[in-house]
Amino acid sequence: MRRNQLREFPEPGIVVGAGLKGEEDFLEADERGVLAVPPSVNPIGFHLVVATKEDDRTFVVQKNVGRESGGYHRHALSELKGFAKGFRAIVMRDPIEVVRAGSSVWTSWHQDKPNRVDIWSVGKDGTVMLFQVGVITHDNGATWKLHGEYRWKGQLFRDGDKIVGKPEHPRWGAFDVRRTILEQAGFMELVKSARLEEWSGSDEQLNPPLPEVPGPGHAVVQWYITFAGQTGQGPANLYPSDGTNAWIHGTDILGLAPDPDREIRLWQGDIVSFTGTAKFGKKPNGPPKLLGVRLVERSW
Repeated sequence: MRRNQLREFPEPGIVVGAGLKGEEDFLEADERGVLAVPPSVNPIGFHLVVATKEDDRTFVVQKNVGRESGGYHRHALSELKGFAKGFRAIVMRDPIEVVRAGSSVWTSWHQDKPNRVDIWSVGKDGTVMLFQVGVITHDNGATWKLHGEYRWKGQLFRDGDKIVGKPEHPRWGAFDVRRTILEQAGFMELVKSARLEEWSGSDEQLNPPLPEVPGPGHAVVQWYITFAGQTGQGPANLYPSDGTNAWIHGTDILGLAPDPDREIRLWQGDIVSFTGTAKFGKKPNGPPKLLGVRLVERSW
């Protein structure tokens, strides 16, 4: 692969590239990761390649996002030989699927093999980071983008014969929702070679509680993922905090400046206001989506 076919994420030390399904060559990507898909091509899928340095303590997997607390797997990933000296490369053998429904276009995310891979890193001191990278389109296929973002940062501890994780900040949420990664032998090799301290804190530190919803017309974000839905998506608790929830879509978020990667992001624990709701999804009694969403209070 040529350098102009790669997007580099310097802080986690990851480089990624993507090619069209059925094509051997990879697409050029600009500094923001926008892929040079020919105007005459309507993509049906993308093969993703992810490379990390050979001496980095990383483990690449996919997560079954199609079920609650879905397990991790590697059956759609293969090692790519001869990528570059000093790097280990993994290629997504089964491509990221493109979904089309009328004029709406997105990359499939809520399934066994979603539109991203998970790159876990484990430091010798037990620090853990999860970085996700994949292909998205937030403008119905007008542009396609190699996108990456951190999804968890924290520290692993031993708690008797159990391993627990303390998030670096409440916005990352509990490690427990991702603890099926501990079933992966490659990840556990990194954990066993790390120095883990014994846990002596509280359950609340491991599982930071969400704020109370302040009142009608407000909601508290449970989680929000740029890779989800057509424009980013996540659920939020409604007032009064009794388990009632609704969906937030990126297209319905108003007045929030994009981050340096030009993406709109909400975080777990953010308090938002909204002007109304609308039906969402095919389930007759499924949660609605929120309209006119504005950030009221940041969780960090």
